[in-house]
Amino acid sequence: MNERAVSEVIGFALVFGLIVSTVAIVSVVGFDELEDTRDQEELNNAERAFDVLADNMADIHDSGAPSRATEMNLQSARLQVGQSVTINVTGVNQSGASFPVTFTSQPIVYASGDARLVYSGGAVFRTQDGNGLLLNEPPFLIDSGRVVIPVVQLQHDGEVTSTSGSTVRIRAENSQRQPIHGFAESPTNYERIVVNITAPSPRSGLWMDYLQSQDGVTDCEQPRSDNVRCTIDDPQSVFVSRTLISYAFES
Repeated sequence: MNERAVSEVIGFALVFGLIVSTVAIVSVVGFDELEDTRDQEELNNAERAFDVLADNMADIHDSGAPSRATEMNLQSARLQVGQSVTINVTGVNQSGASFPVTFTSQPIVYASGDARLVYSGGAVFRTQDGNGLLLNEPPFLIDSGRVVIPVVQLQHDGEVTSTSGSTVRIRAENSQRQPIHGFAESPTNYERIVVNITAPSPRSGLWMDYLQSQDGVTDCEQPRSDNVRCTIDDPQSVFVSRTLISYAFES
């Protein structure tokens, strides 16, 4: 084989190797981008489904509907019962005596990778990479004169606590709806109201941001990463109610 032939073989090998390498790189990068696009579209669809879920739950806790069902296509994600959240409301009278009432709730969580959509306390949260957004606000009303806190207490009822890979129906039922004794007063004898919420970070921080934005809240602090405590001074009227909603996952 002469030098020209050897040179042509070497040249062909180099060009072929470059083509193969380029195709491999483009394939890997393209596949990753397609996968990211798919995951983002799934999350956007789930966000719309959680908006419907929030509306259906509002039919129960706000309008008194006996039950509602919400369907959700999970695709590659998972629907599960979340870590318990605690909401404590304490009334403090002029003598300093405290009258607490505590509610523990089991949120509904959509999990895809490190992204989470959470329905909890009548609100919808979206968290990812340690950051988060409050997509739907809870049904609280706190201004300079009124404190209205309708607590949406979720209770899982069923054998399935986690499911994936199919269309799932979330069936919710109104188990109990009632005002809380001692917290249905106008005018009220309470000198201040303290709202204490324990929820995993970063949702606790989102609760704090929301409560701080209410006109009637005078002070907020975050003693721990999973806890927020806010105070409402000199309320004129206080109404706290609880709607207990039982839910189950059905395939």
